Amino acid sequence: MNSVEIPSYFWGLATLGLCLLLFPKLNPGNPLHRLIVSGAAVGSILIYMIWRMVATLDLDTSGSALLSVGFFILEVCSTLGGVLVLVVLTRRRDRLEDVSGNMRWLHAHRPSAAIFICTYNEDIGILDRTITGALNQNYPAKVYLLDDGRRPEVEALCRRREVEWLTRPDNVHAKAGNMNAGVATLAARGEMPDFVAILDADFVALPNFMSHCMALFQDPAVGVVQTPQHFFNPDPLQHRIKGHLDLPDEQRFFFDTLLPAKDGWGTAFSCGTSSVVRTSALTEIGGFPTDSITEDMLLSIRMKEHGFVTAYLNEKLSLGLAPEGIGEYCTQRIRWCIGAMQIMRSPDGLFSRKGLSWIDRMSLLETLLYWMGSFPFRLACLLVPILYWMTGLTIMDAPIGELAAFLLPRLLVEAFAISWYSNGRILPLLTDTSQLLVAPEIVAASCHTLLLPGERPFKVTNKGGDRSRTVVHWKLLSRFAAILLLTVGGMLFSYGSPLAPTFFSDQKDIVALWSMYNVLVCIIAIIVCVETPRRAEERAPISGTALFNAGDCATPVRLLDISSSGVAFANEGNWRIGDRGTISIRELGEVPAIIARITDHIVGAKILLSPQQQVALTHFQFGGDRMRTPDVSTLSSVLALIRGLALN
Repeated sequence: MNSVEIPSYFWGLATLGLCLLLFPKLNPGNPLHRLIVSGAAVGSILIYMIWRMVATLDLDTSGSALLSVGFFILEVCSTLGGVLVLVVLTRRRDRLEDVSGNMRWLHAHRPSAAIFICTYNEDIGILDRTITGALNQNYPAKVYLLDDGRRPEVEALCRRREVEWLTRPDNVHAKAGNMNAGVATLAARGEMPDFVAILDADFVALPNFMSHCMALFQDPAVGVVQTPQHFFNPDPLQHRIKGHLDLPDEQRFFFDTLLPAKDGWGTAFSCGTSSVVRTSALTEIGGFPTDSITEDMLLSIRMKEHGFVTAYLNEKLSLGLAPEGIGEYCTQRIRWCIGAMQIMRSPDGLFSRKGLSWIDRMSLLETLLYWMGSFPFRLACLLVPILYWMTGLTIMDAPIGELAAFLLPRLLVEAFAISWYSNGRILPLLTDTSQLLVAPEIVAASCHTLLLPGERPFKVTNKGGDRSRTVVHWKLLSRFAAILLLTVGGMLFSYGSPLAPTFFSDQKDIVALWSMYNVLVCIIAIIVCVETPRRAEERAPISGTALFNAGDCATPVRLLDISSSGVAFANEGNWRIGDRGTISIRELGEVPAIIARITDHIVGAKILLSPQQQVALTHFQFGGDRMRTPDVSTLSSVLALIRGLALN
């Protein structure tokens, strides 16, 4: 009797069917279901990696062996990092019930609190907005603005807003030094609060920020409370793909999915802004650490060594500005990478002799593999197909049928698992693009910091500024354009010329699929490298009716949205550009206005707010959670990505 040959694509289709059947029935809130999902994903990864190791390495020549083994090592490092993330995701902790349960303790004890706003060169308007949020807390906290720029205009702002302006004679140790100087000043005066909140200059605390964070300190073992960072403006990818409210920002998976899971294992860590610190614990560890430019993560490690944990409260309690340009995005990521590598080399790092628990070391290993595993692997995935088209060298020696049988189940299960955990908060295509935008610099920075220790300069991520012009990042764009041309040219040469080294290769079809994915990544990266103008300020939706007063005529208008420089209302009258008058808005009073833009449905007017009206507007925008942030799901994110690419 003849045996029936199973098609190579069978296992991929079977895996897809099982995923579609089972994943919708599983609940992320069920610990057993989380174990099942991570177990299935890790199992499929292990099966694939064992097959890769024993059956696919191409060792026929020295060149192919070097390429094949080198790529496999990078793949192992990146995959191990992914496996550790899947292990971490098996747990999750939600502290919202703890907050409500601890409110009675908070109101009974009323511990003292302060808010530190750290600034260096941020715009006055950004600082004014942040001060307004800090002063609008429903729990008493004295506000201090720590100005490392020592600017007279900031001193004047603080005097006007009645918050204390603190400076120091130098900028030693950057942000950590600035905060330590603030703590030292309060200690010298005998005014040290029980707790101090940390806000970056561009982060506006919502009214419940202090009270909800403070409630978690009923547990004396809590040294730091960290809250998520949400952004009310689009990051560079969201802006260019035109999907701010439908696409996840680059940090959404980390704050909404990964940090709650780390908290379940007791390995959550401070991320700087939007956190609150117990000052007695801070004193015990010797202040904010200065031996890493990411003092926030090192703060949590030092706290852990002294018996204090970092609690993660996954509640939207502050809103800030995401990096608005590619340059700022790259600066921020490189700084994080350098800081992480400094921690790895420090006495508190992965290989230290201190009494770190195995789970703390696993968390540090996952961080190390993220920076030193995933970024080099992404680069290799971009460059290896080009090398194949040009030379015929391969990274694996395996029939296409076997590759499909082992690779497809691994990719499908892992993709379904991450999507199930995150509900659209991470899209592989955008993640790959965002990493590749800065990958060469990350690889260089991580290797340089590990091999050549020493103090590194702290580069501030610029926020605000003029975004009214189109800016082309030619150096970065040319990098991706060259890769795109080499990839496409290599494919055309391979399929079109018998002289191509891969013309008769039985692997070129699978490498062609790989190359087409790379082409799509390069196209998105090139789009992002061209920064188009964006609004100077993000707008908040506003409803209701206002009166536009021009001379003796008062015209009712239906409001749509508002910022500190403009208001939009429905085009339901005879308007002309240049019409002047005042607009009476319930939340602000009477505001000077001039019509600046007219479309078929919307009229846009420039407005000029007084300082008091600016404060009232900030209360309106941030006091009621009106500033919009992404609300994503897997389906909406995918559709938004497709729509955004089509519009470009």
